[in-house]
Amino acid sequence: MDPVRLKYLQAMGIQAWVLRQPVGETGSPAAPAADEETLWRQLIDEIARCTACDLHKTRTHTVPGTGDRHADWMLIGEGPGEQEDLKGEPFVGRAGKLLDEMIRALGYRREQVYITNVVKCLRYNALVQLGDGRWERIGRLVRSRYSGEVMTVDRFGRLVRRKVTGWYESPLGPRRVFRLSYRTAKGAGKWRVGIQLTGDHEVLTQRGFVPVERLEPGDRIATGQGLSSAAFDVVCGTLLGDGTIPTTQASLTFSHSGKYRDYALFKAEILQELQPQINELMVAAVANGVKAYPIVRVTTHASRALKTIYHDFYPRRRKRVPAWMAERLNARMLAVWFMDDGHTRIRPPRQPSAEIATCGFEESDLAILVNALARLGVTAKVRAGRLHFGVCQTRRLSEIIAPFVPPCMRYKLHPEVADRIPYDARRWTVGAPQVFYDEPVIEEITDRKRSDVTFFCLDVEETHNFVTAGGVVHNCRPPGNRDPRPKEVAACAPFLQRQIHLVAPKIILAVGRVAAQALLKTNAPLARLRGKVHDYDGIPLIVIYHPAYLLRNPAAKRQAWEDLKFAWRVYQERMQETDG
Repeated sequence: MDPVRLKYLQAMGIQAWVLRQPVGETGSPAAPAADEETLWRQLIDEIARCTACDLHKTRTHTVPGTGDRHADWMLIGEGPGEQEDLKGEPFVGRAGKLLDEMIRALGYRREQVYITNVVKCLRYNALVQLGDGRWERIGRLVRSRYSGEVMTVDRFGRLVRRKVTGWYESPLGPRRVFRLSYRTAKGAGKWRVGIQLTGDHEVLTQRGFVPVERLEPGDRIATGQGLSSAAFDVVCGTLLGDGTIPTTQASLTFSHSGKYRDYALFKAEILQELQPQINELMVAAVANGVKAYPIVRVTTHASRALKTIYHDFYPRRRKRVPAWMAERLNARMLAVWFMDDGHTRIRPPRQPSAEIATCGFEESDLAILVNALARLGVTAKVRAGRLHFGVCQTRRLSEIIAPFVPPCMRYKLHPEVADRIPYDARRWTVGAPQVFYDEPVIEEITDRKRSDVTFFCLDVEETHNFVTAGGVVHNCRPPGNRDPRPKEVAACAPFLQRQIHLVAPKIILAVGRVAAQALLKTNAPLARLRGKVHDYDGIPLIVIYHPAYLLRNPAAKRQAWEDLKFAWRVYQERMQETDG
């Protein structure tokens, strides 16, 4: 058993805690009778000495629950987490703070609370990306207790490096197993590179973290790969121009004549995260012309991020304009596209007029580009495979892109605009890479004969997720935070029953699915248990969402508030019956 495995001490594998009734400035709860105090001391001592299941072997502290032992409200959660085990106190994390807010909303004061999560882990061979870009199997990281950095996604969607702080392994048990990858993942024989993970393991999607077994059609998962927004705009603007990503290798290649050397180096500098290689060559010229002329060719390293872009721009191995360009073309991307393939014709006394060569694109592609330009406030007309801009639109186009055009390319702008709106190098500041999303590829591969197979997971500081070959996955709940096993439930049940008897609450709140199912001895889903008054030995029991769930699914907070109001009404009715 892993030495950091967390312990379940409380009844039915769950932790109990009590919410004190509001007390006036001069009031205080009545002191318990001496014999009652003795009963509590005996109970807490028995919990501390309990060896009825294997969890006692590696616990740090017991977490029996604290609070007003005469309270009307009793909240029952699931089991201590790592921090609770270390401190011997319930609910010390972010979910505890959220529960504080929920309790205060009802006019009460928090005493002690508790948090847990569901078990979810990965197979030994799942590849994890380390902070230096290398890949390593998660099983090796766990068993060597690797404490270096791994790649992870922060709350702003940026790919950053963070340290590993925890290592977990646990048997599969009754959970389902899935193979997860994404559409543009690297191929390995007839398979895409991916990972095997339990169905309850959460993966990052565009709508937040979602268990893999609950992914829906239309979901897109984080690939764990990406580019800075500046590099992304250069890549896309270059692909709208003459740049290419070859079929055989996911690298970007573009060339410019020698007189545009500074511009080629300008783009290469922004693409440093792709490690561009720069070659200055002499190439053969046309017949009867000069014998050769210089060019600058830039080729980046192959990148999984570029492979995602390749599939968007080359759906049938022929360059197309992605449909999303109509919504995502921005001024910076447009500037690169125009500097690559655009031209402003200046023929005094006529006013300047601009055009962009688009001979390689089909009519449907040009329609996307025209719509994209219109969204930026520029009207273009298609003629002879080119986009043409009228006098006013030429000025407008230059005004939009002028801050992004470096000195070596200012000649392409409308002269008056070039003089009036200067280049702003800050517009090209390169930040952290932003994670890309792609269509998931999922296959269930559960083998009921292999329930003893070990699965692994990591804990990562601050972000609590890490990049794998199959996507970005959330920290698993440590094995000690798993659902209680039947033996643990049976071993702890008497403790909870005695606590409930001693507290004699007027109402019980079961916090989360595990607590509700254990207390009510049912396998019914949480959705069917919420919104009803259940009976626990004559005490009304209300099921509410676990705060940890609300942190992952903020949209459910409104429903959580309705649950709390419902519980308050039930409590009031109970008090009226008692007074009557």
